[in-house]
Amino acid sequence: MNNRQLIIQALDLIEDRLTTVLPVAVLSKEMGYSLYHFTRLFQAVTGIAPGEYISRRRITEAALDILRMPERSLQDISLDYDFNNYETFTRAFKRMLHTTPTLVRKRCTKSQLPLLPRLYENDLHQAPMDHIISPQLVDLREVILQGTLVKINDNYSVISNAWSLLFNKVTTIHKRIVPEKYYQLGFWPDDYEDNGFSIMCACELKSSPAIVPDHISHSYTSSKSVIYTDSNQALSIHVLPPARYLKFIHRGRSCDIPSTYKYIYGIWLPKTEYRISMPFELEFYGEGYLGPDNENSVSEIYIPLEYI
Repeated sequence: MNNRQLIIQALDLIEDRLTTVLPVAVLSKEMGYSLYHFTRLFQAVTGIAPGEYISRRRITEAALDILRMPERSLQDISLDYDFNNYETFTRAFKRMLHTTPTLVRKRCTKSQLPLLPRLYENDLHQAPMDHIISPQLVDLREVILQGTLVKINDNYSVISNAWSLLFNKVTTIHKRIVPEKYYQLGFWPDDYEDNGFSIMCACELKSSPAIVPDHISHSYTSSKSVIYTDSNQALSIHVLPPARYLKFIHRGRSCDIPSTYKYIYGIWLPKTEYRISMPFELEFYGEGYLGPDNENSVSEIYIPLEYI
């Protein structure tokens, strides 16, 4: 068994025991390694210390249970995860998620929770990313996008269909920047855990429409942006406000981007003093993007952030 396979087994064992206290010393012994060696190996492969990973996974699942099980008390949920008292649970919750169980139950959180989903084998190649390249802090002016808008629940295939529709109609977008600058915008409502999120496949415009025709409806999002929906073209316009972003680089196939996001939100971001300032994320496909299935493709991920 190589080191990578050993860590995958450790991840499986952690999931099996999320509802109990699992000391790293016990885990390392069951894996057949010293505590020192196992801790260094786990962090090298996953990008996070084993104790922090175990704690974040327990709090993540507890937070999801709070949202999924409104009939259960917060104290009962804390007991499900073997916290000896509710105060200890609340302190751990606030340290990791920067909010309280009560606010999560009331859905009063201001931004997406920095949850850590379970890591799988295909996620591990993204884990050492911060040893390769550090994200860049950038300020972007207002970004105006026009494209196809789809709602995502469990069916991600609609994204490919949205891109196909955009490419078929791109020549009808008269205010687009040429050569085209393509983006994928993901944004989520406050109840995204229950009702999913939205994706826009779009190109950037030179400017927003000065006059909005009668057949175009508009709505405001919690990101302080405006969405205009064109019923004649099946295209929408989304205006993003000026913001400060952290720019990450994704290298590889498009199907591996979820692993990069899992690393950003679940591992990299919680180790910093940043939090998500607005509920959206932006991907840019520039000259380095060689296609969705090309392992040498490079795309940019922009996360709007502010200091905690």
